[in-house]
Amino acid sequence: MCGCAALVAGARPPRPVLPRRLRRRRGSSVRAEVSPGGESQPKKVTVAGAGWAGFAAAHHLIKQGYDVTLLAAESGPTEEVGLRGFWQPYRNIFALVDELGISPFTGWNKAAYYSTEGLAVEFPIFHNQPRLPAPFGVFAYPEFPNLPLSDRLTSIPVIAAVIDFDNTDTAWRKYDAMTAKELFKMYGCSQRLYREIFELVIQAALFAPGEQCSAAATLGMLYYYVLSHQENSDFLLCRGEVEEKIFSPWLQSLELKGLKFVENKVPTSLTTDVDSGCISSIVCGDDVYEADAFVLAMGLSSLQSIVKNRNLLHLSTVDVISVKLWFDKKIIIPKVANVCSGFDDSSGWAFFDLTSVYDDYCEESITIVEAEFYNASHLVLLSDDDIVYEASSHLIKCIQDFEGAIVIRYSIRRSPNSVINFLPGELKEYYYFNINA
Repeated sequence: MCGCAALVAGARPPRPVLPRRLRRRRGSSVRAEVSPGGESQPKKVTVAGAGWAGFAAAHHLIKQGYDVTLLAAESGPTEEVGLRGFWQPYRNIFALVDELGISPFTGWNKAAYYSTEGLAVEFPIFHNQPRLPAPFGVFAYPEFPNLPLSDRLTSIPVIAAVIDFDNTDTAWRKYDAMTAKELFKMYGCSQRLYREIFELVIQAALFAPGEQCSAAATLGMLYYYVLSHQENSDFLLCRGEVEEKIFSPWLQSLELKGLKFVENKVPTSLTTDVDSGCISSIVCGDDVYEADAFVLAMGLSSLQSIVKNRNLLHLSTVDVISVKLWFDKKIIIPKVANVCSGFDDSSGWAFFDLTSVYDDYCEESITIVEAEFYNASHLVLLSDDDIVYEASSHLIKCIQDFEGAIVIRYSIRRSPNSVINFLPGELKEYYYFNINA
């Protein structure tokens, strides 16, 4: 879950329990607090941002009896980039779709990792395997066609770091200052194992190479998605666009309960009350939205443009590009989800076989693939044709059957500065900032 940062956050790694030293408020601050109380008129809350975070906030507030207005930057709900899989621990989302009475997901899926050397690992569906005590299942069941056992065994000492990282203040001070690459080197992970396995995991989950990622964020991600429970590595995919399959019925449900959904409203500034120091309104161009409380469920770059806070402005972002390609022939793709090395030192990417996933494509005689490139600043400024060429070339390096296939249609989504870069030492800035600092 990427790129949302504010009073409600939706970043890809799970939010850690904050160390106590980061919970303390220092200096002056702007507050927007509201209690339902016993008034006849419900309190008004305005939520800015119509992605996962914004909808989740609106959903909760509507249930509590608030009068909620949801501001969307586009003409409808928008899925954040980099949000493809729905993993076993996402119980809140699974509970939501049950509540809505919809069935948007596939069954559990298999995945593969491709390094610069070719196929690196194939993951089974862990739900179908005998359950072993954590973390033995994730070591025993995947298939490593090219990685020697001697390299794989060097991952065992890393488990000690995962156990040691217990989400306390001490653990954060210890690990957040170093990079993920330094961490794996310190614990004796072989260079080949790091390059062919762990680097791919980091690039796909944290959107940047290990030398640019906090070791603390990496350990939290590894525990949550890989090592805590065997089945946590299993994931579902949406059988169509999330906006259509989930957000649209969700929006209809919320509107029936009183939600006011306002399209094409991009916040340009915040107004604060001089006497109370609280936010009094959100300004969207010529429109002003007043309320008793506000939720900023926006991407980091959007938030930085309206909240001039020195801690917040220090946070960095990375670019993501999503490319959907229609090929002129049927191509056999062994796994529906694939995580890949970027064939350079700075970026990673993933691709998904939408022909096997989307309901609308299952009868097609062609192949539809979506590729996502992370830390993709070198691609953002390229022309559409050049991006299509780069994506096609990368696919050929993983699956030879793409050789000779012709792209008959494409769709490109550029998302510059859209995802948080979890640099060493920056997570404390992300999870705590004084809005007046």
